[in-house]
Amino acid sequence: MKLLVAIDFSEITDKVLDQAKLLAKAFSAEIWLLHVAEPEPDFVGYDADPLVMRDLAAETYKIWHQRVQETAKALRTEGFRCTGLMVQGPTVATILDEAERLQADIIVLGSHGKGLLARLIIGSSCEGVLRKTPIPVLVVPA
Repeated sequence: MKLLVAIDFSEITDKVLDQAKLLAKAFSAEIWLLHVAEPEPDFVGYDADPLVMRDLAAETYKIWHQRVQETAKALRTEGFRCTGLMVQGPTVATILDEAERLQADIIVLGSHGKGLLARLIIGSSCEGVLRKTPIPVLVVPA
């Protein structure tokens, strides 16, 4: 069994990891940690130096990648089979693509409990995944 566990290193990440560990123990499952790095914004209309912006983005992605790998290593130290991934792309589409690519049996992710207005304006990654996947999803509340 494979668990795709989407993490964003927010305050809910520890709860998401705790639930993933419970599932992994119960089903002898392999954990695939996924951190989605949003695509670089377009700096249209700004006088940002492209090289500076590229270097800043690269350093940011490096830091996130290291955090994912450190988290995966910590889970392996606890005895779990775990692989860490950082993929750049739109959050919902990337989670769905990786779940399909890995042939995940369950997707585990957190819900940040945004209010109605925030969900209407920017949507919810959790909602997007729930609406578009045939794979079972465990949603960990904030």
